[in-house]
Amino acid sequence: MRLESESAAVREAVPAEYVDIAAVVTELGATTTLMFVLAMCYWLTRRQETALVVSYTLAGAAFLIGLKAVLGMPRPPEELFVIALDGDEYGFPSGHTFAAVVVYGGLVSAFDRARDPALVAGVTILVVLVALSRVVLGVHYLGDVIAGLVLGVAFLFSLERLTDGRPRTGFAVALVFALPAIVVTGGAEEALIALGGAVGGLFASRYLEDLPALRSRIEGVALSALGVGFVGVMLAVESVVGGVVPAFVALYSTIVVGILLAPAAVAGLEL
Repeated sequence: MRLESESAAVREAVPAEYVDIAAVVTELGATTTLMFVLAMCYWLTRRQETALVVSYTLAGAAFLIGLKAVLGMPRPPEELFVIALDGDEYGFPSGHTFAAVVVYGGLVSAFDRARDPALVAGVTILVVLVALSRVVLGVHYLGDVIAGLVLGVAFLFSLERLTDGRPRTGFAVALVFALPAIVVTGGAEEALIALGGAVGGLFASRYLEDLPALRSRIEGVALSALGVGFVGVMLAVESVVGGVVPAFVALYSTIVVGILLAPAAVAGLEL
């Protein structure tokens, strides 16, 4: 089921000098990178559509962390790891692959670019490379990333139909997934982040249509700088919050509210 021998063949097929490249590629499916991509798309391009993908991402994170805990299938042996891992001890299905499908595929779909063959091909290659990097780095079996890919496509398709383009519905779905995920994981950090993000998204989504449009490139630069600075400060506060669950949830709720409502903070500036 997890294709262990096939995974070994993939690892052996990649020369040692390319492993560092795999370590870079795998970051394209990491939480920090995906948060940055979504934030920049939201601040600089189409806000309603990007907010919808943010809601998909939070819902997907809660869904997957709960599923992995229920299945309880471990990662490959640690002696195969090429990179260090923090936290998540479960390997099936692959979270990086799932998240890459939901975020990059979600942006293509939400921006109505699914009929652009070059873009679809590029995103497909990107997702496959992220998936294979997880196998090359020894942190997943091939079966894990295939499952992450299939689940990601199915989840994205389902959320598109369920939300009908409404971010508020997407954040409500994220909240529904986050609550049982917290229970089955015993309060895992990823589940708490999803809960906080869902609550913040539900609040901020009420005001999305009232936000002013981006007026200039200079305003875009100012908005990006303000937003990145805000998120940086909030993440620094995380070390102070520590294991206080209500404060941790409130922190990530504030981060999502700040990202989504940041355009209002620069609307009155003369730029």
